[in-house]
Amino acid sequence: MTYQRIQTPRFYVDTINWLVSRGVASSEFAVYHAAGDSLNHDSDYVDEELFDMNPANQVVFSTSDSSATRADHVLFTIDKQATSVSTNFVAILNHNMDSAEGKFRVGTSASAITSVDPTAEASASVLNAADSSNIFTPATDGDSIITFDTADTNRYVAVQFEGDSTFSSTYDLKVGCILIGEYFDMPLAPDLQVTRSVSFGNDIMETPSGRRFSQAKWLEGNQSSSTQSGQPFKSAGTSTSLRFGGRTQFNMNFSYLTDTDLINSDVSTATDTDSFYNMVWNRTGGSHIPFVFTPDGSSTTNGDYIFGRFGQDEWSSQQVASNVYSTALSVIEEF
Repeated sequence: MTYQRIQTPRFYVDTINWLVSRGVASSEFAVYHAAGDSLNHDSDYVDEELFDMNPANQVVFSTSDSSATRADHVLFTIDKQATSVSTNFVAILNHNMDSAEGKFRVGTSASAITSVDPTAEASASVLNAADSSNIFTPATDGDSIITFDTADTNRYVAVQFEGDSTFSSTYDLKVGCILIGEYFDMPLAPDLQVTRSVSFGNDIMETPSGRRFSQAKWLEGNQSSSTQSGQPFKSAGTSTSLRFGGRTQFNMNFSYLTDTDLINSDVSTATDTDSFYNMVWNRTGGSHIPFVFTPDGSSTTNGDYIFGRFGQDEWSSQQVASNVYSTALSVIEEF
């Protein structure tokens, strides 16, 4: 769809940050870099910055340095530390793969993937990822999302960046943030009274004489360059004056949700149950961890997506009939 029309919302929730929030040290994810024709990021960066939920902070790989580096691959493997957690999507935010003449693939395995060119997971493009035998080429710099054809429970997930024959000799590869996790589709569309708002966060100050001044906090998100916006899913356009600004917020009410869609049958046990409580609220820690949200889970339009977090500290549901509940959700865009 377009125009941010409200259909059935989808939440793309990151597994890595959820596990870190529950005590798994980031070092235990053991990012493996392949030997041989594999290039590591520049020394000014660390692996964790690829998963820091700060898309404006781009990690740089010196892929343009020489003919040798332009032919290299960038491959890293994440150890999820568990096989009980499924993976069905990968989102790469604030990249410059079009400028760097790059493409990417995703592989999974029960053991660590330490060699380049892993078998590509059967996947489909959602945003900005032209598919060729499960190897994806973004048409523009910005953000790309792919989903797996079948949810995968393998412990190791590898993401490989490679040149479109070779990387660019002009632009180094840059990656803002990567989300690896499981998406959740709401079981039905929200009620008709959805509120969508855009705020610039204006602080109005008034002098004793009545003259007023304004300080706007959210005129636009962070920018990576004059032609690339660091704010996910916002096109930079050809100049800074053409960027959309403001912080988007969705307030939604859902009526007549069955209890099986909302909560686990036994909340004392952590399982991979497909419920909102388990898949979304629990794994984001409420408003703690950002996620990718779209009001229409079938949309392939960039502007229908935001990188945001919950605008509420508490989630509640009200029983309206036997085993049937209503609930309210608020999602606010991140900068």
